[in-house]
Amino acid sequence: MRALLYCYKSGLINNVLGLALAGVVTRPFTSPPLDAESFPYARLANADLIYIALHGMPGKGVLWGDEMLPALDVHGVSGGPDMRPGAVVILEGCYGAKTPFPQAFKERGAAAVFASRDETFDKRFTLGKAGTAGNLMVRRLRAGMAIERVVDGIDTFELVG
Repeated sequence: MRALLYCYKSGLINNVLGLALAGVVTRPFTSPPLDAESFPYARLANADLIYIALHGMPGKGVLWGDEMLPALDVHGVSGGPDMRPGAVVILEGCYGAKTPFPQAFKERGAAAVFASRDETFDKRFTLGKAGTAGNLMVRRLRAGMAIERVVDGIDTFELVG
């Protein structure tokens, strides 16, 4: 599984750990140093799994890294390349389901977008609630679970679209 991980820098250990425990090893992108202008949006076309753990707010078209650095812009996603067939996106940060990002990823061809409905909380060096949910979703996807069932029992995330 080709995976792309983009997270706020202070959450790097937690997110790498969560994916590694789910059997996915990837070189992460972090914000900082990347920001919404320098993020390589073209890389979204190369991944089967796109795991984004950035800060979000309802209705906003920007996700943030540490110190509220604009890290990802919905226009960069919607104006970017088409995604791989079957690509799945997990928006682990706060309020991902209440942003325009799920729709943008679906329009670019994502087979599924899983996103948080509310605030998500994590820990810096171990898996918190958000990381544990993300880990479980990735393990279920890797095991071949039906897309519609991946969030069963995970009350903070939903399949969007």
